[in-house]
Amino acid sequence: MDLTPRMTESAMVARSAAAGSMVLLKNVRHTLPLLAVDGHALPIAVYGMGQLRTALTGGIQAWRTINVLDGLMNSDQVIPDGLLSHKYRNALLQNPGAGEILPAMLDIPAVAGRTQAAVIVITRPHDGYDYHLRPEEMQLIEAVTKSHSRTVLVLNTPGYMDIAGVSPMVTAIVFMGLAGQEGGAALTDLLTGRAAFSGKLADTWPVRPDQFDTAAMRTDLYTGYRYYDSFGKDVLYPFGYGLSYGKPILTSYSVGLDNGVVTAEATIENASETYPAREVLQVYYSAPDTEVSQPVYILNSFAKTGLLQPGESETIQLSFPVSQLARFDTHAATWKLDAGYYDIRIGTHSRNTTIAGSIYVPKPIVTKQVKNCVEQPPETVRSRKGAKAFTYPGEDEERNVSRKRAIRLSARQLQVEVVRYSKKFPGCRGGKEGISLLDVYEGRYDLRQLVATMDEHDLRALVCNFGSSQSPVPGAWGASADLYSRYGIPSITIAKGCDGLRLTRDIKNDDGEVVAHQYVTAFPAPSLLACSFDRELLHSVGSAVGREMREFGVDLWLAPSATVHRDPRSDCYHGAFSEDPVVSGLCAAWLIQGCQQHAMAALRHVESAVEITVTERTLREFELLGFEIAVTLGQPKALLAPSIAVCGEALSLDNRILSDVLYDEWHFDGMTFAAGELFSRFPSRPLLEQAALRTLRLILDAPSFRKLVR
Repeated sequence: MDLTPRMTESAMVARSAAAGSMVLLKNVRHTLPLLAVDGHALPIAVYGMGQLRTALTGGIQAWRTINVLDGLMNSDQVIPDGLLSHKYRNALLQNPGAGEILPAMLDIPAVAGRTQAAVIVITRPHDGYDYHLRPEEMQLIEAVTKSHSRTVLVLNTPGYMDIAGVSPMVTAIVFMGLAGQEGGAALTDLLTGRAAFSGKLADTWPVRPDQFDTAAMRTDLYTGYRYYDSFGKDVLYPFGYGLSYGKPILTSYSVGLDNGVVTAEATIENASETYPAREVLQVYYSAPDTEVSQPVYILNSFAKTGLLQPGESETIQLSFPVSQLARFDTHAATWKLDAGYYDIRIGTHSRNTTIAGSIYVPKPIVTKQVKNCVEQPPETVRSRKGAKAFTYPGEDEERNVSRKRAIRLSARQLQVEVVRYSKKFPGCRGGKEGISLLDVYEGRYDLRQLVATMDEHDLRALVCNFGSSQSPVPGAWGASADLYSRYGIPSITIAKGCDGLRLTRDIKNDDGEVVAHQYVTAFPAPSLLACSFDRELLHSVGSAVGREMREFGVDLWLAPSATVHRDPRSDCYHGAFSEDPVVSGLCAAWLIQGCQQHAMAALRHVESAVEITVTERTLREFELLGFEIAVTLGQPKALLAPSIAVCGEALSLDNRILSDVLYDEWHFDGMTFAAGELFSRFPSRPLLEQAALRTLRLILDAPSFRKLVR
């Protein structure tokens, strides 16, 4: 295989992204980093079939994969025990589906006598993900920790694992996640100190897995940290948590309000004398105590420092409109700020914040007037009345001091936004036979004139069957209708893949011979990428995917999702980013921005249910918030409508959520398509024409069309 510059570049991006996303959950007794001693590589023992059968991708046919053992073998800081490695390789050769080797067959005390540290790899693939430790894995961990005093537990899993029982046994824990094709190399970089841990958990890890049942028992505002912290539940690791080799500390902070914009500023210093560090500054807010049920605090924004050398510091400033603190009032169909104090919290995870300032609202303020988009169901948001939220020593004093110095906000400082909804589309007029898309591109006619000439059969093929045609790119999800001969409208190619492009790697002819290759890169899965909390990192991954799209003739990447995690048992867990809609929305937006430097991206919903029933408040404040952020900030060229019903109504193009919220409230100017039915009722010609206009604008921007007309 000849490496191209693009392959090398993408591999470097994948490796850097994986290293910037993995999370150090525990590190005591100077277990990590694993460093050479007196110029000699540190002898280590690597246990677990996951060292060879490392789960790295969500189905991408990558051109190479680096497992954990191969990554460690290529390091000059450590040297895995050869005899132990041979036993694992031999077991895998004899039985590729073999379970863990029994501890008695490994002679662990003898291995411990000739090594100075141990690494245990627990692996789960994205399909059939089970977060319980198996009996043989428990036995292995118990046996290894009895003989090795320096033990690293590596969790090569899509997300949460039930490790509360084994956490005290090991001296270090690393959440590796599904780290992409370079995962083994990236993990080695971190374990040996070549790179610095800077990932933070994008999901809360409860003490017991049955806590997920309670948290997800109702589809409301309370999920993840919004549930665990609001109701004071014990957690193993809180949202936003992650350790570092360095020692980043918050040295100063302030909150200001000017012209309706809140500014939170903080300085972070690396107090370590030895290791560099990066930190994620997280800004939360607490709403006033009213009769309306609210989470104890909600993440509003975050930013990551650069790499701080020992003694270095960095000041981060985060600004956002004060209207982002508003809640939705279903009865009035408005966004409003309640009367009372809004406390602004600054910290490094959900349970490590300080109240840095307060904003006082003397009277309720309406910030936005909209229309309701769903029928109100009987379910309501869970009440926090009587519940004891998470707190910390000194919080009451912080709150009292902050509120004495609160910044006053009056209605005169804000302007009410009244959404104007579109009138019924009148249809297209003025076309004549023979107009082509090239004529539109070159300015001789406009799109409306072209659409007016199209018959209903071709309109439906273009709009309703988008993506259902066969693509010339092997393995691609599909293509749009080929209407080139009649209208000059070419087919464009769509590819799926949450961690890269899902294309066929080895292309065969009719005789089964491999005649060509499509060497795509497998990047870290979204459930790991979100742990980076890093705009530049996600942007670089999106850009790398976009470059590969150009190379292989893919126009539209059907991948970024703003769906929130409610339960890790979902089949689509690895394909979504986080339990928090702000993190999910920003990650999707940054990925889209990077991709669309070179090609086009379609925002999608990772489906885990066929129907959901929620209040409009939950829908707008939680379920849709990530999508709103991704649409308004990322500006994707397209959106795939999910095949689900909301409160009994299908999410189709003639649904109020798409027509009113997506297009009129969020000002989305891209196209919408569906894997199933795009309309819930037989569409009128004007409705088809309106959708066709959006589709043709997409095709005009497609790399394949631009290449065609050059």
